[in-house]
This record gives sequence, structure tokens and C-alpha cells, in this order.
Amino acid sequence: MIARATYETAGILRDLYNEEFGGDEFEPYQIGWDQLRGIAGVERLTDSILSDIGTAMLDSGYALVPFDNFLLVTMESNFKMARKVPPRIVEMHLATSENESVDYELADTDGTLEIVEDDTI
Repeated sequence: MIARATYETAGILRDLYNEEFGGDEFEPYQIGWDQLRGIAGVERLTDSILSDIGTAMLDSGYALVPFDNFLLVTMESNFKMARKVPPRIVEMHLATSENESVDYELADTDGTLEIVEDDTI
């Protein structure tokens, strides 16, 4: 098996995105690990190979998302409408220094849960 360059493999994955199959074209698709190994021409998909293919995909607005049983090929534009985490929620999860230990707990107010700062530490 002859290994392909990562940018060539990424190009094939982008081309597949434009192919019509499963009744759709220009839609996210799943590809099996063994299928990607075959396209890449490698016996094993190392972290380095996946990272390089992923970077080549991102450079052109596509994304390669690995999961346990398959990989997902999609475009960044498919995620433009995804919800965004509000800054107030991110602030609750910021790392703090050892001197600024803050503990949060859930408080039940009128049947709804609310995150409150526990300053009894």
C-alpha cells in the first residue's frame, strides 16, 4: 500500500463531500476508520496523520471529527447556527489560583436549579 500525502487525502475527503450518495450531496457524512485508512494508504492512522489531515481540512473550511466508530466530515458553515456558551457560564468554570478556591453548588429555588457560589470555604 502506498501512502498518500495528507493534503491529497484531505482533498479526496472534500471531493466526497460534494458527491451525491445517501440521497444527499453537500451534506456531512460518516466514513469508517478502515475506509479512511484505505484512502490514506496507511496501515494505521496515527495521531499525527489524523492531525495533519484535519489541519488540511480546516484550511479549506472543512472539518474531520473522529469518533469511536467512525469519522465525520463536515463544513465549518454547518456549525454557524450552533448555540454559543454565554460568558457568564464560562466564568463559573474558569480555573482559579490556589488562593482563590471557589466552590459552586446547586440550589433548588421554586423547583428550578440554580448554580450559586458557596462562600463558606
